[in-house]
Amino acid sequence: MLAAAMLSSDSDSLTSFLIRELIWLLSQPLFWAALGILVGPSLFFRGFRLLQRKRLIMDIPGSTIRGAALGPVEITGKAVGPYTLISPLSKRDCLYYRVVVQARRQAASAYSSYADDDIALLAFCFGFLRQRFRKNARQIVDEACAPLFLDDGTGELLLYPKGAETQLKRFEGSGGDCHSVLARYGFAKEEILAAEEFCILPDENIFAIGTLRENLWVRKPAISEDSELSRIGPGFVSHDEADLRRREAFVFLDPVQSSGAAQGRVFDLYPATILAQGICPFIVSNRSQREVVSGLGWKSLLFIWGGPVWAVWVFLGHPEFWNRLS
Repeated sequence: MLAAAMLSSDSDSLTSFLIRELIWLLSQPLFWAALGILVGPSLFFRGFRLLQRKRLIMDIPGSTIRGAALGPVEITGKAVGPYTLISPLSKRDCLYYRVVVQARRQAASAYSSYADDDIALLAFCFGFLRQRFRKNARQIVDEACAPLFLDDGTGELLLYPKGAETQLKRFEGSGGDCHSVLARYGFAKEEILAAEEFCILPDENIFAIGTLRENLWVRKPAISEDSELSRIGPGFVSHDEADLRRREAFVFLDPVQSSGAAQGRVFDLYPATILAQGICPFIVSNRSQREVVSGLGWKSLLFIWGGPVWAVWVFLGHPEFWNRLS
């Protein structure tokens, strides 16, 4: 059968054809001219947006936790909490993790149900091209957070990092240790393209910009509404859930002994205020305020000047484009 033969045959010839077509496209002055028209202004305006973001961050007042007022605030402190989680990829003790997994469906499984005729052949080719350009790839984002506090020596502030722009150290892996994450989204281990992980570690220095607001979850749920695995506040993992996740990651732990998640420090899990997403940029970073602002500064300059330079280089550096138009 033609479709079955195509599905089982080596795809090197089609890959070579696509590479040749891509090389031909890159050699065309019209392509570069169109790219300059699109990319140049886009980089230019993006640079101004980054510059505006930099100025907005610089206008947000820095404050101690004790002296912070409701509204936009800038806080620096150590990450602390009553217990820790185990990150899925690197198996580290952390207070927060975000795992980003790139996965895609296999072409054979996606198109094996077609009949063995020209429709099947077209379906296979279409699926192959989509896979080559990763248009059928899916990004899975899985995150969890134990009660996370910032401690600057003047007090403790509850931080909920969901929805934040995180600038944390990245750990890359193959995704082989993300079986539970993959299973929840219906993917197999063989369908992983890449995986990366971002964590907030205990006692790590954290710089946070966000909105300090009243804690809507200040009331502790009644016993009848609560359970051992109930989330705390806006979505913090409970101690029992953290303990369960740790035992799933380390099967050798003694079931009758403590798993080691508790940090031996008492915190108020229902404070009156919480730092979360709101009316200003929400950034959580393990870099200092100076480093964050400096990064935005050089990126904005690069885009503001690089965009026009790119466009001018494309037009002036490819005179054959003008000869074609004339």
